[in-house]
Amino acid sequence: MVVLAAFVGMFLAPGITNSYGIFEEEYEKLYSNTSPTTAAGGSSSKSSLSPAIAIGAVHLGTNYLFTTVAGALCERIGMGLTTFIGALLVGAGMFAAGFCTKVWQLVLAQGVLSGAGIGTIFIIVSTIPTSWFSKNQGFLIGVVHSGSGVGGLVLAPLTRFLINRYSLSGALKILGLILVIGIALVSLGMATKPDELIDREDEDNIDMVASFEDVSSSSDGGSSGCVSVNKVTSLAKKRMSVRSFGVRDVHSTKGVLKSQEFWYLNIAVMLAEASFYVVLFFLPVYSIGIGLTSEQGALIAGVANGATIIGRITIGYIADLAGNINMFLITHVFVTMSCFFLWFPAKSFIIMIVFACTFGLFAGSLTPMVPLCSVTLFGQNGLANNVGLLGIGMVLTTSGAPVIARLFYEKLGQNGAGYGTVALFCGAIYFLATLSIFALRICVSRNPWAKI
Repeated sequence: MVVLAAFVGMFLAPGITNSYGIFEEEYEKLYSNTSPTTAAGGSSSKSSLSPAIAIGAVHLGTNYLFTTVAGALCERIGMGLTTFIGALLVGAGMFAAGFCTKVWQLVLAQGVLSGAGIGTIFIIVSTIPTSWFSKNQGFLIGVVHSGSGVGGLVLAPLTRFLINRYSLSGALKILGLILVIGIALVSLGMATKPDELIDREDEDNIDMVASFEDVSSSSDGGSSGCVSVNKVTSLAKKRMSVRSFGVRDVHSTKGVLKSQEFWYLNIAVMLAEASFYVVLFFLPVYSIGIGLTSEQGALIAGVANGATIIGRITIGYIADLAGNINMFLITHVFVTMSCFFLWFPAKSFIIMIVFACTFGLFAGSLTPMVPLCSVTLFGQNGLANNVGLLGIGMVLTTSGAPVIARLFYEKLGQNGAGYGTVALFCGAIYFLATLSIFALRICVSRNPWAKI
């Protein structure tokens, strides 16, 4: 039930963020700074940076800012109540946006309020399954995070339908009501694992190892069993509060922030997450820029979201076998290559579909890999808070990257000229993120075959 509730929460909250490209297209039509200028040969249009880009940039920045706030809030008031607060924020933001007529109003409503709610919900639904399951965590996290891909796949065409049927204002109000009701119900399933269940599992693990040691001690004179049981008891009490591969305990926020592993992971996540949303936000707009229709652009964005569903589940399952950090590195090598060798030269609908499939399959693994890598590095205790700490850096990158991408697109020329530059921009960001993941992998272990 917890996994199901987390899946639905991921479907509704991050799913609406993954569908933001539809809103971006509408806001560009309404608030684009295109003004006629008179030239010697007649009239032309002069385009400047659209203020509408601020809505999505603030939405993402606030989203990641509140992952940090919500991570600390969970430790104080619980995950259920924190999720309910997130439901009120995102619902109020979307509903209020339906009454807005100015960009600054939309920035406050859909940008700040809605972004804060989604960030609050995301940090909870993305981390809660790991507190219930000690095995197959990668697979279960992948299932939960596939909800955002399903959400993007379903909510993007639904948003387009509602806009065409009830106008942009009506669509925002309807979606606001759907989100607040749906996520409020999800909050009922957001419960951490009871201590008595954890204690029972710890006792079962101790009994199992003790039985094994009794057998081995009988064969070697009975000298090692007691020591091993004491070690297991100590580890059970820590409840995965130390790194599974290392020797240094990390029990506090201060200890996490002092570790170089955290900063390698932080740099990788803040870069990769920024580039991920640049691609998702502007795929519809960029598709139109190379001569495709708005329907084809919406389909390409939907395919990218759909591919993340398969990628998150499959890669999460493989991560259980090969190691979380190993898969984190491999997937981002493929994402970087897809930006340079598929997206950059793409000039047709078919190539864009191939890129959307490849990108979604590998880039979508980012969000489930973050909590999984955090568990590998710092253990289960304080997971929501540790993942929330990663959101601080993402506030700047996810807010700034869309603006820079839009500058590339508009200042270097539309109709395809600026499009390739944006592809290179995203590829370069992913390349730097991949280097940081590689540094993290080397820092953890220089053994290329180690399961990390």
